[in-house]
Amino acid sequence: MQRRLAATLLVLLAACSARPETPEEKVRAVLTAVEKAAEDRDVAALLEHVSESYRDARGNDRQALAQLATFHFLQNRGVHLFVEIRQVVVEIPGEARAAAVVAMAGRPIASAEALPSLHASLYYFDVELREEEGAWRIVRATWSPATIDDF
Repeated sequence: MQRRLAATLLVLLAACSARPETPEEKVRAVLTAVEKAAEDRDVAALLEHVSESYRDARGNDRQALAQLATFHFLQNRGVHLFVEIRQVVVEIPGEARAAAVVAMAGRPIASAEALPSLHASLYYFDVELREEEGAWRIVRATWSPATIDDF
């Protein structure tokens, strides 16, 4: 009984002394979760990280983004990503901007050095996020073609 109490106390102390995540770490965690959802071809999990108010310069809203993802997942048996988050900036509390280069292929991408041997689609993403009800969500994204040199 005393051992159980001591172990519980140690776990509680460790949890209490853990440093809270910074906004930048939270944003990076969201981007990692979006990457996993895409690789899992899970539109619902992907949308958990997209704001209801999502709009982009191409006229897409959240529903259109879901349709784009669904179409891509139906067209491709496997979705494998290689993501390099270049920057996360939180200048105003509750608002963030992230930049990343992303390679998408039908088979796993071990590293940037493997890209020349793969038929991968390469993109540069600029993503805006907002903290909504305690969770960071994507409110806007732009993407454009990238090159191997960008990696």
